Amino acid sequence: MKLRYVFVITFISFNITFAYQLKQEKVIEYSKKHHYKNLINKANELCMKNELDKSLNLAQKAYELKPDKDALLIMARIYNYKKDFKNLKLTAKKILEISPKNYLGNIYLANAYLKEDKAKSKEILCKLLKKYPEDETVLNKLKVLNEV
Repeated sequence: MKLRYVFVITFISFNITFAYQLKQEKVIEYSKKHHYKNLINKANELCMKNELDKSLNLAQKAYELKPDKDALLIMARIYNYKKDFKNLKLTAKKILEISPKNYLGNIYLANAYLKEDKAKSKEILCKLLKKYPEDETVLNKLKVLNEV
């Protein structure tokens, strides 16, 4: 009889400890997710205010927390504004690894190739034009490429 009580008490204490650990993990996960969203929102806000270095720093921190396309898109926008085509190309490629049909990822990649490989840029834009035949951004970039 005593053995049964010992077993029950051990089982209950184990379950309570396990439940507590799960709860802590969920709290930490929620905290990271909340912090990530705050970093993304603040990075967007700073980018709109043209505080590009601060925005880039926050987007990079967000990407470290959760490597996804949202943080990468902000980073790509900043590299595009700064005309940092080397980092823009690397970031756009990462976006397209995550989401191959991403419109902005393709636009940023085409922008990155404008200076060094106009044929590659034109190829990317032509693929986009097939998907979005009325898109003025794509049409304007192709016009510029054809004039050069």
